[in-house]
Amino acid sequence: MGDAVQRLIAENRPCDVLLVTATQTETRAILTRFGQQPRTHYVLGPTAAIDLGWVGSARIYLVQSEMGSTGLGASQVTVTEAIDSLRPAAVIAVGMAFGADRGKQEVGLVLISRQLVLYEKQRVGTEADGATAVTARGDRVTASPELLARFRLAANTCACQVEFGLLLSGEKLIDNDDYRRRLLALEPEAIGGEMEGSGVYAAASSRKVDWIVVKAICDWADGKKSHRKQARQEQAATASAGFVLHALTGGGFTRDNLRHRAYH
Repeated sequence: MGDAVQRLIAENRPCDVLLVTATQTETRAILTRFGQQPRTHYVLGPTAAIDLGWVGSARIYLVQSEMGSTGLGASQVTVTEAIDSLRPAAVIAVGMAFGADRGKQEVGLVLISRQLVLYEKQRVGTEADGATAVTARGDRVTASPELLARFRLAANTCACQVEFGLLLSGEKLIDNDDYRRRLLALEPEAIGGEMEGSGVYAAASSRKVDWIVVKAICDWADGKKSHRKQARQEQAATASAGFVLHALTGGGFTRDNLRHRAYH
């Protein structure tokens, strides 16, 4: 643990909520929505945390991982390092996702993980007629009930569009309509998908810290990702950052308010 983090703890400024992003667009959206005043950075081993200050009586910090959940710098490693250093009561993955149904959803719709399904683990077999048979075998995990309750309350007082449900989480940056359709056929209840949630879940659960994924739709992973890519990504990142700020402002996110079970 670095000297800066030791000073932070000594000054009684513990982290209540850790926000996690994976791209510059997502990070900039957080910094913009939370205000652009000078920030304090803390080096936490291979990553760095940004002190976002107080929101709704909770102390908020931000880390940015690499894209994906596994590998050096990805969300599982980054969040584990941040939890070990900052001891947050809750971890929230914020940013961009793909939607499952273009006909019913729109860019900027905020998706919240009631559950995650880790889709990478699959059984690939062969049918009697020789056709490939794929069976989903990944974990299906439920986000923190305490965080879900707070975000449901926030959804009732926010003008933005929000949908709760099952999110797909895996390592693939999907932009292929055939693959997307096959994946959704395995998990027809899914409302969308993303890449970092499984690492956030693994890191937070191993440390007994509450977690949730809050990401907005930027595309439909259908081979058309490049169409107005930057504008759609900025819209999605801004929508998710704004909704998280709205929820935090409502209060109830301090370690005393949450079921604080993080290890020490």
